[in-house]
Amino acid sequence: MKIAIEARPIKWSYGTGIGNYTYHLIEKLNSLDSINDYTFLWTDDDPYSAIPFSKKFSYYRLPKDDLREEIEIPLWLSNEGVDIFHLPQNGFRTPIRDRRTKIIVTIHDLIPYFIPEMVRPSFLKRFITEMPQIIERADHITTVSETSKQDLIKVFNVNPEKITVIPSAPSSIYTRLPKQEVQSFLKTNFNLEKPYILYVGGLNPRKNVPELIYAYSKIHRDLPTSHLLVIPGSDSKHLQKLKQLVEALDLSAEVFFPGFVESEALPYLYNGASLFVYPSLYEGFGLPPIEAMACGTPVITSNVSSLPEVVGDAALTINPSDTLQLAETMFTVLTNSTLARNLIKRGIKHAQRYSWEQNAKRFLEVYHQVAGVEPAIKVS
Repeated sequence: MKIAIEARPIKWSYGTGIGNYTYHLIEKLNSLDSINDYTFLWTDDDPYSAIPFSKKFSYYRLPKDDLREEIEIPLWLSNEGVDIFHLPQNGFRTPIRDRRTKIIVTIHDLIPYFIPEMVRPSFLKRFITEMPQIIERADHITTVSETSKQDLIKVFNVNPEKITVIPSAPSSIYTRLPKQEVQSFLKTNFNLEKPYILYVGGLNPRKNVPELIYAYSKIHRDLPTSHLLVIPGSDSKHLQKLKQLVEALDLSAEVFFPGFVESEALPYLYNGASLFVYPSLYEGFGLPPIEAMACGTPVITSNVSSLPEVVGDAALTINPSDTLQLAETMFTVLTNSTLARNLIKRGIKHAQRYSWEQNAKRFLEVYHQVAGVEPAIKVS
């Protein structure tokens, strides 16, 4: 087959869930698939330095431009003789279907339909306007959790057989690291020497980080061992609001904002943390808790949306709107070494369920199924 993939999210959404999802999928298809031909939609004339695909491929250069995309994407697919076009970024810019090319979209979540007040207005308008058309144009949909699948069925009355669940997964860099190596890295790069509680993820209101700060404020003085609260994230209006909250709670000396942290450094932050807390209000999947588990860190997360499904019994779950419950659960894990060790053990085992190699194999199965082609894939 000729398989086309919308690869531009690797550049446009660098360091985010969708960017990483696209990157790791292409990376594993490169190592697994020696049969099919690939072409990629890209932003410029240098895809080779960014797309993790070492085999021969073609590409089409197309900057972000709605009018050009509407015209040029179908022409590119037709000229290339594409059998399958996969859009892993919620299906935006899905072209009109033709008789040859089958379209597969990955829809990660329907957050704008469930908590619209926490979505950027311009994105909300585009999502609500385009999603019904994306659903209609797609020959098949993949999504990242059973929760998101049920949301698609509920909101759009999609035939369940049109949807396949293929989860996200942590990169192989998320693993347990030697303690001394971690301590040295944290001291050198972040000047971190004290024990700490960690949050990793976006800083927008849906992530519910203020609730974590409030919960931390209720326990930090009572902990037998003093712990900092570490919150990475790029400078933004959301970060500034969090800093204002920390100052108002007189926690400036206890809450550390290291700014944007490159992916290569995150495993060290996870490994060095005494506890990872992820109190999000809604997730289509929610990868950071699994990354933390893979690094051997106990996890507390929310009991809403997909998160209980994703973490199973390997994390403690709380009502993300209950400050006292979150505070008490954090205190319990940090003062009960037996519980913490049990969570670490269960988390490491649970994280092994998620694998990009298995995900890529599932995608290849879906590609062949949707194209009506018998699989001839040799996978190692």
